[in-house]
Amino acid sequence: ANVILPHAEKVSSHQEFLPGSEQLWLVYSEPTTSNIRFILSCTEGPLGKYPLFIVPITPFKLTPELLQGPMEAFCEALLNEVDFRRQRVFSVFAVEPVAKAFASAWEKIAEIKCMNEPYYKAFFSMCTPETLVRNGPQSTDDDIELRLAVPQDADKISKLCQEFSNTSRPFILSSEQASEEARLLIENGQVWVYEIKEAGGETDIASIVAATRQSDTVAAITKVYTPEMWQRKGRAERLVRRVCRELLKTHEQVVLYVCAKNPARKLYDRVGFQDLRKEAPGAERWLEIGFDRAEVELGHW
Repeated sequence: ANVILPHAEKVSSHQEFLPGSEQLWLVYSEPTTSNIRFILSCTEGPLGKYPLFIVPITPFKLTPELLQGPMEAFCEALLNEVDFRRQRVFSVFAVEPVAKAFASAWEKIAEIKCMNEPYYKAFFSMCTPETLVRNGPQSTDDDIELRLAVPQDADKISKLCQEFSNTSRPFILSSEQASEEARLLIENGQVWVYEIKEAGGETDIASIVAATRQSDTVAAITKVYTPEMWQRKGRAERLVRRVCRELLKTHEQVVLYVCAKNPARKLYDRVGFQDLRKEAPGAERWLEIGFDRAEVELGHW
């Protein structure tokens, strides 16, 4: 539920947060017991509207037959919301069976087709104090610092945010959006940097890791990015390990979503994130399914 809870807590405790923005949550409960089965969020952040996020709350087998009714109910409820426009639903992100069931229902009820290929196929993973591998290979760089970013890093982080977005099509940031994202990440203490000093005395940022969506017990890491010139030297692994060590001082778990095709899965495995190997029986697969971009208004997350 980390995709939904931290944002909901922020909105509910800070009424001034994004005044006039669209913040909607729906729950689906069992008709006979009122036990909540699913939560759906249709919300937006400083950079734009988020995908629909859907999270199962009680454990049960997620079969197409059991998912059809709840997902159709969500579709009907969304379309019945005052001022809600069907063009708002540009994608849905959920555990794989839920994402597929909602997309199928939305195609039928809202009459907007799915994209042929999902935007994002990911494994969900977590790292805990017990699984964290606290020590890894030593750095071969002479002069480095692993630290939280400061305002003076804004221009470099903005550039890296924009480069990272180019790997996450279609959610590409303009230079202005990347600058705003960098500003917010730094202002909120949510981005770490691997700073390296080159032979000429100039410093550069060789890698970044953002730590966002934090609740009392869970923090998520995102936007792990190393520019081409600094890759293949273990820098991202060292920064991820450092960030996890810091986050696990105050949280029970650090979680992430990693693309199924991303070779960095091996990196996260070495740090201590669980079930990222293909043969792992507990691997949890998530999908982001997009809808026809000729008919929707693309957001960003």
